[in-house]
Amino acid sequence: MSNLNQDDVFGSLRSQLLLSHIEKLPKFTGRSKQNVSKWLREENQAMHLLKLSDTEKLFYIPSCLDADAKDWFFDNYHFVPSWSLFVQKLLDTFESSSKADIAFNRSRQYQQSLHQDVRQYYFELMKLCKEANPLMDESSKLQYLKDGLKSSLRFDILLKNPTTTEEFLKYAQKIEELRSLDEQQGMMEQSSQQQPNLITTSARSSNSPANYARTSQTNNKTTITRHNLSNQHRQNNRTPKPPYRCYRCDGTDHFISQCPHFQQ
Repeated sequence: MSNLNQDDVFGSLRSQLLLSHIEKLPKFTGRSKQNVSKWLREENQAMHLLKLSDTEKLFYIPSCLDADAKDWFFDNYHFVPSWSLFVQKLLDTFESSSKADIAFNRSRQYQQSLHQDVRQYYFELMKLCKEANPLMDESSKLQYLKDGLKSSLRFDILLKNPTTTEEFLKYAQKIEELRSLDEQQGMMEQSSQQQPNLITTSARSSNSPANYARTSQTNNKTTITRHNLSNQHRQNNRTPKPPYRCYRCDGTDHFISQCPHFQQ
């Protein structure tokens, strides 16, 4: 097999594989419920992974269109000779005229919420900027990021003076991490300071006059109870002495050694 034939075979196989992958991608119909910017972004990313050139993207894109969008493409095929022009024309036709204005206002007014970390804030605002204007310049994005940042982080970011959005994200995350460590350290120090105070308060409470009176009263009751029990124990252990008795005459006023009968 000649090299020419091999190239033809490999080219044909590649085209079939590409087509099978592209046909599995989500299709754009042009209906109002679909977000053309989002679809176009995902489609462009998938084609980039397939390593398609702009010419190949334009060649295969009809396989990703359906219904009104597909009809529009073939009706205007001669007016979209390049991929970049196709993208622009598609957005102009199917993008809502008010959607860009809404996204622009949201990006301009977007604020970082109390429990939102810097990374989440960054990607959410970048998405709004792309919806407002896919070709928005870097300085505008950077200004929106600075304006909507938490006041606790804004001063440090302004000192760093990032010149790109990537630098902004890098600095902001670092500052956020350092502040989090400071807060944890402060909580640990506060906890260690409260521990001796609890011990001192407990000691003072045990030595207070009211507590001393209760303790003394309890001790007195315990002492009286023990004294009564001791007396009762001694009384119970006492056995009555037997009366005088003489075992010779049975007299009760003398012992046998003193018995008059014993002397006889």
